Amino acid sequence: MSKTITDVIIHTRDSLSGYQFDQVSKNVYLNEGIISFSRNAQTPQCLMVVYNAGKTKASSILDTIRNLGINASLVGI
Repeated sequence: MSKTITDVIIHTRDSLSGYQFDQVSKNVYLNEGIISFSRNAQTPQCLMVVYNAGKTKASSILDTIRNLGINASLVGI
C-alpha cells in the first residue's frame, strides 16, 4: 500500500469550542493513517489534517467531521 503523506485543509462554518475541537480530533484520529490534526489560533475555522493517502481519503476525514454535526467543507489538498 502507498505511503504517500499529504494534507488537507477543512473549513468549518463556525469556530469550534475547545471541547468541540477535542471531540472532533478524537474522532478524526480513529481513521487509519492520520498523522496530525491541528488548527491555528489565527484561523480557528481551518483544520489542518496530515494523513497517509494510502490508508484514508480526504472525503472520509470530512465525513467523520460532518457526522459529528459540524458544517464543514474541503478547502484544499
